[in-house]
Amino acid sequence: MQIKHVMGAALGAAVLATTLAGCTASASAYRTVSPESFESTVVKALQEISDATPEVDCGDEDIALKDGDQVHCDVNTKGYDVVYDSVVTISTKGAEDYSVHVEVDEQPKS
Repeated sequence: MQIKHVMGAALGAAVLATTLAGCTASASAYRTVSPESFESTVVKALQEISDATPEVDCGDEDIALKDGDQVHCDVNTKGYDVVYDSVVTISTKGAEDYSVHVEVDEQPKS
């Protein structure tokens, strides 16, 4: 009788550990990139449509590469203090590749 109780508790702990491990894995299902790497991709996208050299700031947190997600980044032209908001839409192409579509507001943030 005592043995069944211990075995049941051990089995319950194993099921709980497996369940929690599954939750942890699903929480990090999307690959992330550093803000610096993401900003570099945004700069390249903006340089394709403009001769200006943009400066981009997308914050300090790693960015999840989830198809369709949008990230707000500050954009300005190098040498100028005028900052614009931009919406960067992520498109994923398989496990490793991604691209961005950038829309910069017409009016400065302030």
